[in-house]
Amino acid sequence: MQTAENYQPKQIISKFNQLYIQTRSKYLVQFPNGRYVTFNRKRDRRHIVLNDGMLKKHLAGELTYGVFNGGYFNKFITFDVDFSDHAMARWATYKLLDVLVTDFHILRKDIHVSISGGKGFHVDLFFDEPLPTTEVETFYQRVVSSMGDITDGQVEFRPNWNQGVKLPLGVHQKTGRRCWFVDSHTLDPIESFDYLLDIEPMDATIISEQYFGLTDEQAQEFEAVALETNLSVNAFDQSKALQKAARILEVGRLTESNTRHNTTFILACFFNSQGFEREEAVEAIMEILLNTPREYFSKGSTPDHWRKEAVRLTDYAFDNDMTIRDADKAIRIYKSEILAVLQCGTFRQKQMAFAMLVTAKRYGQTFYLTTKTAMEMIGTKSRQTVQNAIRALVEGGFIEYRRKGEIDHAKTKETGQVRHKPNKYRLLIDEPPEDDPLIEVTNDYSLVDVAFELCDVREIRQYVKRYEYDNRWRR
Repeated sequence: MQTAENYQPKQIISKFNQLYIQTRSKYLVQFPNGRYVTFNRKRDRRHIVLNDGMLKKHLAGELTYGVFNGGYFNKFITFDVDFSDHAMARWATYKLLDVLVTDFHILRKDIHVSISGGKGFHVDLFFDEPLPTTEVETFYQRVVSSMGDITDGQVEFRPNWNQGVKLPLGVHQKTGRRCWFVDSHTLDPIESFDYLLDIEPMDATIISEQYFGLTDEQAQEFEAVALETNLSVNAFDQSKALQKAARILEVGRLTESNTRHNTTFILACFFNSQGFEREEAVEAIMEILLNTPREYFSKGSTPDHWRKEAVRLTDYAFDNDMTIRDADKAIRIYKSEILAVLQCGTFRQKQMAFAMLVTAKRYGQTFYLTTKTAMEMIGTKSRQTVQNAIRALVEGGFIEYRRKGEIDHAKTKETGQVRHKPNKYRLLIDEPPEDDPLIEVTNDYSLVDVAFELCDVREIRQYVKRYEYDNRWRR
Protein backbone atom coordinates (compact mmCIF):
# COMPACT_ATOMS: atom_id res chain seq x y z
CA MET A 1 0.00 0.00 0.00
CA GLN A 2 1.26 3.45 -0.89
CA THR A 3 1.21 5.80 2.10
CA ALA A 4 1.20 9.56 2.44
CA GLU A 5 4.86 9.37 3.43
CA ASN A 6 6.26 7.60 0.37
CA TYR A 7 4.97 9.62 -2.56
CA GLN A 8 5.62 13.05 -4.05
CA PRO A 9 2.46 15.18 -3.69
CA LYS A 10 3.37 17.88 -6.26
CA GLN A 11 2.14 15.90 -9.28
CA ILE A 12 -0.98 14.71 -7.45
CA ILE A 13 -1.88 18.26 -6.44
CA SER A 14 -1.34 19.45 -10.01
CA LYS A 15 -3.75 16.75 -11.19
CA PHE A 16 -6.32 17.82 -8.57
CA ASN A 17 -6.10 21.35 -9.97
CA GLN A 18 -6.57 20.09 -13.52
CA LEU A 19 -9.46 17.73 -12.89
CA TYR A 20 -11.41 18.99 -9.87
CA ILE A 21 -10.79 22.62 -8.98
CA GLN A 22 -13.17 25.14 -10.53
CA THR A 23 -13.49 27.75 -7.82
CA ARG A 24 -11.16 28.38 -4.92
CA SER A 25 -13.28 30.97 -3.17
CA LYS A 26 -15.83 28.39 -1.94
CA TYR A 27 -14.96 24.96 -0.59
CA LEU A 28 -15.80 22.35 2.06
CA VAL A 29 -13.71 21.31 5.04
CA GLN A 30 -14.42 18.17 7.06
CA PHE A 31 -13.07 18.42 10.56
CA PRO A 32 -12.02 15.54 12.87
CA ASN A 33 -15.50 15.35 14.43
CA GLY A 34 -16.86 14.55 10.97
CA ARG A 35 -18.71 17.85 10.62
CA TYR A 36 -18.58 19.65 7.26
CA VAL A 37 -18.17 23.42 7.14
CA THR A 38 -18.47 25.56 3.99
CA PHE A 39 -15.97 28.38 3.58
CA ASN A 40 -16.87 31.14 1.12
CA ARG A 41 -14.48 34.04 0.67
CA LYS A 42 -17.08 35.93 -1.33
CA ARG A 43 -19.23 36.01 1.82
CA ASP A 44 -16.47 36.48 4.39
CA ARG A 45 -13.20 38.07 3.35
CA ARG A 46 -11.50 36.59 6.42
CA HIS A 47 -11.60 33.18 4.77
CA ILE A 48 -8.55 32.27 2.71
CA VAL A 49 -8.89 30.68 -0.71
CA LEU A 50 -8.44 26.98 -1.35
CA ASN A 51 -4.76 26.53 -2.14
CA ASP A 52 -2.14 23.87 -2.80
CA GLY A 53 -1.09 23.82 0.85
CA MET A 54 -4.61 22.73 1.80
CA LEU A 55 -4.56 20.02 -0.85
CA LYS A 56 -1.30 18.76 0.66
CA LYS A 57 -3.00 18.56 4.08
CA HIS A 58 -5.87 16.70 2.41
CA LEU A 59 -3.51 14.06 1.03
CA ALA A 60 -1.73 13.79 4.38
CA GLY A 61 -5.09 13.12 6.06
CA GLU A 62 -4.85 16.10 8.41
CA LEU A 63 -8.09 17.67 7.15
CA THR A 64 -10.43 16.70 4.32
CA TYR A 65 -11.51 19.14 1.62
CA GLY A 66 -14.33 19.28 -0.90
CA VAL A 67 -15.09 21.46 -3.92
CA PHE A 68 -17.99 23.24 -5.61
CA ASN A 69 -18.44 23.78 -9.35
CA GLY A 70 -18.16 27.58 -9.47
CA GLY A 71 -21.75 28.16 -10.52
CA TYR A 72 -22.33 27.83 -14.26
CA PHE A 73 -19.99 25.21 -15.73
CA ASN A 74 -18.89 21.71 -14.73
CA LYS A 75 -15.57 20.19 -15.69
CA PHE A 76 -16.62 16.91 -14.06
CA ILE A 77 -19.66 15.15 -12.60
CA THR A 78 -19.82 12.98 -9.51
CA PHE A 79 -22.61 10.48 -8.97
CA ASP A 80 -22.70 10.30 -5.16
CA VAL A 81 -23.95 6.81 -4.30
CA ASP A 82 -25.18 7.17 -0.73
CA PHE A 83 -26.58 4.17 1.16
CA SER A 84 -26.67 3.18 4.82
CA ASP A 85 -25.92 -0.42 3.86
CA HIS A 86 -22.57 -1.12 2.18
CA ALA A 87 -23.87 -4.13 0.23
CA MET A 88 -26.70 -2.03 -1.23
CA ALA A 89 -24.22 0.72 -2.09
CA ARG A 90 -22.09 -1.81 -4.02
CA TRP A 91 -25.19 -3.05 -5.88
CA ALA A 92 -26.28 0.50 -6.81
CA THR A 93 -22.77 1.36 -7.98
CA TYR A 94 -22.63 -1.74 -10.21
CA LYS A 95 -26.05 -0.79 -11.58
CA LEU A 96 -24.85 2.76 -12.29
CA LEU A 97 -21.69 1.52 -14.03
CA ASP A 98 -23.73 -0.82 -16.22
CA VAL A 99 -26.09 2.00 -17.25
CA LEU A 100 -23.21 4.35 -18.08
CA VAL A 101 -21.46 1.72 -20.23
CA THR A 102 -24.47 0.00 -21.84
CA ASP A 103 -27.01 2.78 -22.25
CA PHE A 104 -24.77 5.83 -22.60
CA HIS A 105 -21.71 4.25 -24.24
CA ILE A 106 -19.22 5.64 -21.73
CA LEU A 107 -15.93 3.76 -21.96
CA ARG A 108 -15.00 1.89 -18.80
CA LYS A 109 -11.60 3.62 -18.78
CA ASP A 110 -13.36 7.00 -18.48
CA ILE A 111 -15.32 6.02 -15.35
CA HIS A 112 -13.49 6.54 -12.07
CA VAL A 113 -14.89 5.22 -8.81
CA SER A 114 -13.67 6.08 -5.32
CA ILE A 115 -14.69 5.26 -1.75
CA SER A 116 -16.82 8.01 -0.25
CA GLY A 117 -15.39 7.29 3.20
CA GLY A 118 -18.67 6.05 4.62
CA LYS A 119 -20.54 3.12 3.10
CA GLY A 120 -20.96 4.55 -0.38
CA PHE A 121 -19.00 5.42 -3.50
CA HIS A 122 -18.32 8.40 -5.76
CA VAL A 123 -18.45 7.77 -9.50
CA ASP A 124 -16.62 10.49 -11.48
CA LEU A 125 -16.58 11.47 -15.16
CA PHE A 126 -14.15 14.20 -16.29
CA PHE A 127 -14.72 16.32 -19.42
CA ASP A 128 -12.17 17.64 -21.90
CA GLU A 129 -14.34 20.76 -22.35
CA PRO A 130 -16.28 22.47 -19.57
CA LEU A 131 -20.02 21.95 -19.99
CA PRO A 132 -22.92 24.13 -18.79
CA THR A 133 -24.23 22.80 -15.50
CA THR A 134 -27.74 22.59 -16.98
CA GLU A 135 -26.43 20.17 -19.61
CA VAL A 136 -24.65 18.04 -17.02
CA GLU A 137 -27.71 17.95 -14.76
CA THR A 138 -29.85 16.82 -17.71
CA PHE A 139 -27.39 14.00 -18.35
CA TYR A 140 -27.52 13.04 -14.67
CA GLN A 141 -31.32 12.90 -14.72
CA ARG A 142 -31.29 10.65 -17.79
CA VAL A 143 -28.80 8.28 -16.16
CA VAL A 144 -30.69 8.03 -12.86
CA SER A 145 -33.96 7.48 -14.71
CA SER A 146 -32.35 4.63 -16.62
CA MET A 147 -31.28 3.00 -13.34
CA GLY A 148 -34.90 2.54 -12.28
CA ASP A 149 -36.18 2.52 -8.70
CA ILE A 150 -33.55 2.53 -5.96
CA THR A 151 -34.71 1.78 -2.43
CA ASP A 152 -33.05 2.68 0.88
CA GLY A 153 -30.61 5.07 -0.70
CA GLN A 154 -29.98 7.66 -3.35
CA VAL A 155 -27.65 8.66 -6.17
CA GLU A 156 -27.07 12.41 -6.02
CA PHE A 157 -25.62 14.94 -8.46
CA ARG A 158 -22.40 16.67 -7.43
CA PRO A 159 -20.97 19.25 -7.53
CA ASN A 160 -23.03 22.37 -8.05
CA TRP A 161 -22.83 25.81 -6.44
CA ASN A 162 -24.86 24.77 -3.40
CA GLN A 163 -23.66 21.21 -2.87
CA GLY A 164 -19.99 20.31 -2.95
CA VAL A 165 -18.25 16.97 -3.17
CA LYS A 166 -15.40 15.63 -1.07
CA LEU A 167 -12.12 15.17 -2.94
CA PRO A 168 -10.79 11.59 -3.21
CA LEU A 169 -7.58 10.21 -1.69
CA GLY A 170 -8.08 12.00 1.62
CA VAL A 171 -9.16 10.50 4.93
CA HIS A 172 -12.80 10.57 6.04
CA GLN A 173 -12.42 12.42 9.31
CA LYS A 174 -15.18 10.50 11.11
CA THR A 175 -14.58 6.92 9.93
CA GLY A 176 -10.83 7.22 9.43
CA ARG A 177 -11.06 5.47 6.05
CA ARG A 178 -8.78 6.54 3.22
CA CYS A 179 -10.90 7.41 0.16
CA TRP A 180 -8.97 5.36 -2.39
CA PHE A 181 -10.02 4.92 -5.97
CA VAL A 182 -11.32 1.42 -6.65
CA ASP A 183 -11.26 -1.04 -9.52
CA SER A 184 -14.40 -0.32 -11.55
CA HIS A 185 -14.98 -4.05 -12.12
CA THR A 186 -14.52 -5.35 -8.57
CA LEU A 187 -14.82 -2.16 -6.47
CA ASP A 188 -11.73 -3.28 -4.58
CA PRO A 189 -9.49 -0.41 -3.37
CA ILE A 190 -6.48 0.61 -5.46
CA GLU A 191 -4.24 1.70 -2.60
CA SER A 192 -2.09 4.10 -4.57
CA PHE A 193 -2.15 7.86 -4.98
CA ASP A 194 -0.70 7.43 -8.46
CA TYR A 195 -4.04 6.25 -9.90
CA LEU A 196 -5.03 9.91 -10.20
CA LEU A 197 -2.06 10.64 -12.48
CA ASP A 198 -3.36 8.28 -15.17
CA ILE A 199 -6.82 9.87 -15.44
CA GLU A 200 -7.49 11.67 -18.72
CA PRO A 201 -10.71 13.62 -19.36
CA MET A 202 -13.24 12.08 -21.74
CA ASP A 203 -14.77 13.60 -24.87
CA ALA A 204 -17.44 15.97 -23.54
CA THR A 205 -19.58 15.71 -26.67
CA ILE A 206 -20.49 12.15 -25.67
CA ILE A 207 -22.87 13.48 -23.03
CA SER A 208 -23.68 16.87 -24.55
CA GLU A 209 -24.96 17.60 -28.01
CA GLN A 210 -24.32 21.31 -27.57
CA TYR A 211 -20.73 22.46 -28.06
CA PHE A 212 -19.95 25.83 -26.55
CA GLY A 213 -16.42 26.21 -27.89
CA LEU A 214 -14.95 27.06 -24.48
CA THR A 215 -11.53 25.96 -23.41
CA ASP A 216 -11.03 25.06 -19.78
CA GLU A 217 -9.13 28.31 -19.30
CA GLN A 218 -11.94 30.38 -20.83
CA ALA A 219 -14.59 28.71 -18.69
CA GLN A 220 -12.55 29.34 -15.56
CA GLU A 221 -12.25 32.98 -16.57
CA PHE A 222 -16.02 33.16 -17.02
CA GLU A 223 -16.51 31.67 -13.57
CA ALA A 224 -14.16 34.38 -12.27
CA VAL A 225 -12.17 31.61 -10.62
CA ALA A 226 -8.99 33.58 -11.12
CA LEU A 227 -10.29 36.46 -9.03
CA GLU A 228 -9.55 34.44 -5.91
CA THR A 229 -7.24 31.55 -6.56
CA ASN A 230 -3.93 29.91 -5.71
CA LEU A 231 -1.63 32.78 -4.80
CA SER A 232 1.48 31.04 -6.03
CA VAL A 233 0.48 29.85 -9.50
CA ASN A 234 -2.89 31.18 -10.55
CA ALA A 235 -2.90 34.75 -9.27
CA PHE A 236 -5.06 37.22 -11.15
CA ASP A 237 -4.58 40.97 -10.73
CA GLN A 238 -8.08 42.15 -9.93
CA SER A 239 -6.96 45.72 -10.53
CA LYS A 240 -6.73 44.95 -14.26
CA ALA A 241 -10.45 44.19 -14.35
CA LEU A 242 -11.13 47.38 -12.42
CA GLN A 243 -8.94 49.41 -14.75
CA LYS A 244 -10.67 47.94 -17.78
CA ALA A 245 -14.13 48.68 -16.36
CA ALA A 246 -13.10 52.22 -15.44
CA ARG A 247 -11.66 52.87 -18.89
CA ILE A 248 -14.79 51.60 -20.65
CA LEU A 249 -17.05 53.69 -18.42
CA GLU A 250 -14.88 56.75 -19.09
CA VAL A 251 -15.10 56.53 -22.89
CA GLY A 252 -18.61 55.06 -22.94
CA ARG A 253 -17.90 52.25 -25.43
CA LEU A 254 -15.77 49.14 -25.97
CA THR A 255 -12.09 49.94 -26.24
CA GLU A 256 -11.02 46.75 -28.07
CA SER A 257 -12.60 44.74 -30.85
CA ASN A 258 -14.12 41.30 -30.22
CA THR A 259 -14.29 41.83 -26.44
CA ARG A 260 -18.07 42.09 -26.04
CA HIS A 261 -18.55 38.86 -24.08
CA ASN A 262 -15.69 39.38 -21.65
CA THR A 263 -16.51 43.06 -21.19
CA THR A 264 -20.19 42.31 -20.55
CA PHE A 265 -19.27 39.89 -17.79
CA ILE A 266 -16.73 42.27 -16.20
CA LEU A 267 -19.27 45.10 -16.23
CA ALA A 268 -22.00 42.84 -14.79
CA CYS A 269 -19.71 41.99 -11.85
CA PHE A 270 -18.71 45.64 -11.54
CA PHE A 271 -22.30 46.90 -11.44
CA ASN A 272 -23.15 44.24 -8.87
CA SER A 273 -20.25 45.62 -6.81
CA GLN A 274 -21.77 49.07 -7.13
CA GLY A 275 -25.21 48.07 -5.88
CA PHE A 276 -27.07 48.33 -9.20
CA GLU A 277 -30.35 46.60 -9.75
CA ARG A 278 -30.24 43.95 -12.47
CA GLU A 279 -32.25 45.98 -14.96
CA GLU A 280 -30.03 49.01 -14.37
CA ALA A 281 -26.92 46.91 -14.99
CA VAL A 282 -28.29 45.49 -18.25
CA GLU A 283 -29.25 48.94 -19.54
CA ALA A 284 -25.86 50.41 -18.60
CA ILE A 285 -24.13 47.57 -20.47
CA MET A 286 -26.39 47.98 -23.50
CA GLU A 287 -25.72 51.71 -23.61
CA ILE A 288 -21.98 51.02 -23.86
CA LEU A 289 -22.44 48.34 -26.53
CA LEU A 290 -24.77 50.50 -28.63
CA ASN A 291 -22.27 53.37 -28.51
CA THR A 292 -19.53 51.11 -29.89
CA PRO A 293 -18.73 51.15 -33.65
CA ARG A 294 -20.05 48.03 -35.37
CA GLU A 295 -16.62 47.04 -36.66
CA TYR A 296 -15.69 46.22 -33.06
CA PHE A 297 -18.09 43.24 -33.15
CA SER A 298 -17.81 39.93 -34.95
CA LYS A 299 -19.69 39.52 -38.21
CA GLY A 300 -23.38 38.77 -37.74
CA SER A 301 -23.45 39.95 -34.12
CA THR A 302 -26.74 41.76 -33.40
CA PRO A 303 -28.07 44.03 -30.63
CA ASP A 304 -30.78 41.46 -29.83
CA HIS A 305 -28.07 38.89 -29.14
CA TRP A 306 -26.07 41.43 -27.06
CA ARG A 307 -29.11 42.06 -24.87
CA LYS A 308 -29.82 38.37 -24.34
CA GLU A 309 -26.20 37.84 -23.34
CA ALA A 310 -26.24 40.93 -21.12
CA VAL A 311 -29.31 39.60 -19.30
CA ARG A 312 -27.84 36.11 -18.98
CA LEU A 313 -24.43 37.22 -17.73
CA THR A 314 -25.91 39.82 -15.41
CA ASP A 315 -28.26 37.23 -13.90
CA TYR A 316 -25.31 34.90 -13.42
CA ALA A 317 -23.16 37.58 -11.74
CA PHE A 318 -26.01 38.72 -9.48
CA ASP A 319 -27.26 35.22 -8.63
CA ASN A 320 -23.79 34.19 -7.49
CA ASP A 321 -22.99 37.58 -5.90
CA MET A 322 -19.93 37.99 -8.11
CA THR A 323 -18.17 41.29 -7.67
CA ILE A 324 -15.01 43.15 -8.65
CA ARG A 325 -13.92 45.16 -5.70
CA ASP A 326 -10.32 45.18 -4.52
CA ALA A 327 -11.97 45.54 -1.13
CA ASP A 328 -8.87 44.32 0.73
CA LYS A 329 -6.45 46.49 -1.20
CA ALA A 330 -5.32 49.62 0.59
CA ILE A 331 -5.80 52.95 -1.19
CA ARG A 332 -3.90 56.16 -0.68
CA ILE A 333 -5.69 59.16 0.80
CA TYR A 334 -3.88 62.49 0.84
CA LYS A 335 -4.17 65.31 3.35
CA SER A 336 -5.29 67.81 0.71
CA GLU A 337 -8.12 65.45 -0.26
CA ILE A 338 -9.31 65.15 3.34
CA LEU A 339 -9.18 68.92 3.75
CA ALA A 340 -11.41 69.19 0.67
CA VAL A 341 -13.78 66.67 2.26
CA LEU A 342 -13.86 68.60 5.54
CA GLN A 343 -15.07 71.70 3.71
CA CYS A 344 -18.22 69.95 2.48
CA GLY A 345 -20.89 71.29 4.82
CA THR A 346 -22.68 68.99 7.28
CA PHE A 347 -21.28 65.77 8.69
CA ARG A 348 -23.49 63.72 6.33
CA GLN A 349 -22.20 65.73 3.39
CA LYS A 350 -18.62 65.14 4.54
CA GLN A 351 -19.39 61.44 4.83
CA MET A 352 -20.86 61.46 1.32
CA ALA A 353 -17.80 63.29 -0.03
CA PHE A 354 -15.50 60.73 1.61
CA ALA A 355 -17.57 57.90 0.11
CA MET A 356 -17.29 59.56 -3.30
CA LEU A 357 -13.54 59.97 -2.85
CA VAL A 358 -13.04 56.32 -1.94
CA THR A 359 -15.26 55.19 -4.82
CA ALA A 360 -13.26 57.30 -7.29
CA LYS A 361 -10.02 55.88 -5.91
CA ARG A 362 -11.23 52.34 -6.46
CA TYR A 363 -13.10 52.69 -9.74
CA GLY A 364 -11.77 55.79 -11.53
CA GLN A 365 -12.47 59.51 -11.59
CA THR A 366 -15.72 58.93 -13.47
CA PHE A 367 -17.93 56.47 -11.62
CA TYR A 368 -21.41 55.26 -10.80
CA LEU A 369 -22.72 55.35 -7.25
CA THR A 370 -26.27 54.19 -6.68
CA THR A 371 -28.42 55.64 -3.93
CA LYS A 372 -28.63 52.19 -2.36
CA THR A 373 -24.84 51.86 -2.14
CA ALA A 374 -24.43 55.42 -0.92
CA MET A 375 -26.96 54.81 1.86
CA GLU A 376 -24.92 51.82 3.02
CA MET A 377 -21.65 53.73 2.85
CA ILE A 378 -22.79 56.60 5.06
CA GLY A 379 -24.98 54.51 7.36
CA THR A 380 -28.40 55.99 6.67
CA LYS A 381 -31.77 54.55 5.69
CA SER A 382 -32.90 57.85 4.20
CA ARG A 383 -32.72 58.21 0.43
CA GLN A 384 -33.45 61.89 0.85
CA THR A 385 -30.36 62.34 3.04
CA VAL A 386 -28.20 60.88 0.29
CA GLN A 387 -29.84 62.93 -2.45
CA ASN A 388 -29.49 66.15 -0.42
CA ALA A 389 -25.84 65.41 0.29
CA ILE A 390 -25.04 64.72 -3.37
CA ARG A 391 -26.83 67.90 -4.44
CA ALA A 392 -24.73 69.89 -1.95
CA LEU A 393 -21.49 68.28 -3.23
CA VAL A 394 -22.36 69.22 -6.79
CA GLU A 395 -23.21 72.79 -5.81
CA GLY A 396 -19.97 73.02 -3.82
CA GLY A 397 -17.85 71.83 -6.75
CA PHE A 398 -16.65 68.59 -5.14
CA ILE A 399 -18.20 66.47 -7.90
CA GLU A 400 -20.08 67.00 -11.12
CA TYR A 401 -22.78 65.04 -12.88
CA ARG A 402 -21.61 63.33 -16.04
CA ARG A 403 -25.16 62.08 -16.50
CA LYS A 404 -28.21 62.97 -14.45
CA GLY A 405 -31.89 62.14 -14.69
CA GLU A 406 -31.63 60.70 -18.20
CA ILE A 407 -34.76 58.78 -19.11
CA ASP A 408 -34.29 55.21 -20.25
CA HIS A 409 -36.80 55.30 -23.10
CA ALA A 410 -36.59 51.60 -23.91
CA LYS A 411 -37.22 50.54 -20.31
CA THR A 412 -39.93 53.16 -19.88
CA LYS A 413 -41.74 51.82 -22.94
CA GLU A 414 -41.33 48.23 -21.76
CA THR A 415 -42.59 48.79 -18.20
CA GLY A 416 -45.07 51.60 -18.78
CA GLN A 417 -43.39 53.59 -16.01
CA VAL A 418 -40.76 56.30 -16.28
CA ARG A 419 -37.34 54.74 -15.70
CA HIS A 420 -34.04 56.59 -15.52
CA LYS A 421 -30.52 55.52 -16.31
CA PRO A 422 -28.12 55.47 -13.33
CA ASN A 423 -26.42 58.77 -12.58
CA LYS A 424 -22.74 59.10 -13.37
CA TYR A 425 -20.34 61.35 -11.45
CA ARG A 426 -16.85 62.79 -11.78
CA LEU A 427 -14.59 63.90 -8.95
CA LEU A 428 -13.46 67.53 -9.33
CA ILE A 429 -10.96 68.11 -6.53
CA ASP A 430 -7.36 69.00 -7.38
CA GLU A 431 -4.59 66.44 -7.68
CA PRO A 432 -2.49 66.24 -4.47
CA PRO A 433 0.90 68.02 -4.54
CA GLU A 434 4.00 65.81 -4.68
CA ASP A 435 4.95 66.30 -1.02
CA ASP A 436 1.40 65.90 0.30
CA PRO A 437 1.20 63.68 3.43
CA LEU A 438 -0.72 60.47 2.86
CA ILE A 439 -1.87 57.28 4.54
CA GLU A 440 -2.96 53.95 3.13
CA VAL A 441 -6.45 52.97 4.23
CA THR A 442 -8.78 49.98 3.88
CA ASN A 443 -12.53 49.71 4.31
CA ASP A 444 -12.05 49.54 8.07
CA TYR A 445 -11.15 53.25 8.16
CA SER A 446 -13.88 55.82 8.71
CA LEU A 447 -13.76 59.48 7.72
CA VAL A 448 -13.00 60.40 11.34
CA ASP A 449 -10.14 57.86 11.50
CA VAL A 450 -8.52 59.21 8.35
CA ALA A 451 -9.00 62.85 9.31
CA PHE A 452 -7.26 62.40 12.66
CA GLU A 453 -4.42 60.47 11.01
CA LEU A 454 -3.70 63.26 8.53
CA CYS A 455 -4.81 66.42 10.33
CA ASP A 456 -4.38 67.89 13.79
CA VAL A 457 -7.32 68.93 15.94
CA ARG A 458 -6.89 72.60 15.04
CA GLU A 459 -7.23 71.87 11.32
CA ILE A 460 -10.28 69.70 11.86
CA ARG A 461 -12.03 72.24 14.07
CA GLN A 462 -11.40 74.94 11.44
CA TYR A 463 -13.94 73.20 9.20
CA VAL A 464 -16.18 71.52 11.78
CA LYS A 465 -18.79 73.38 13.82
CA ARG A 466 -18.63 73.05 17.59
CA TYR A 467 -21.79 70.96 18.04
CA GLU A 468 -20.76 68.66 15.18
CA TYR A 469 -17.28 68.23 16.66
CA ASP A 470 -18.70 67.44 20.11
CA ASN A 471 -21.20 64.92 18.73
CA ARG A 472 -19.29 63.33 15.86
CA TRP A 473 -15.57 64.02 16.14
CA ARG A 474 -14.46 64.23 19.74
CA ARG A 475 -12.26 61.31 20.77
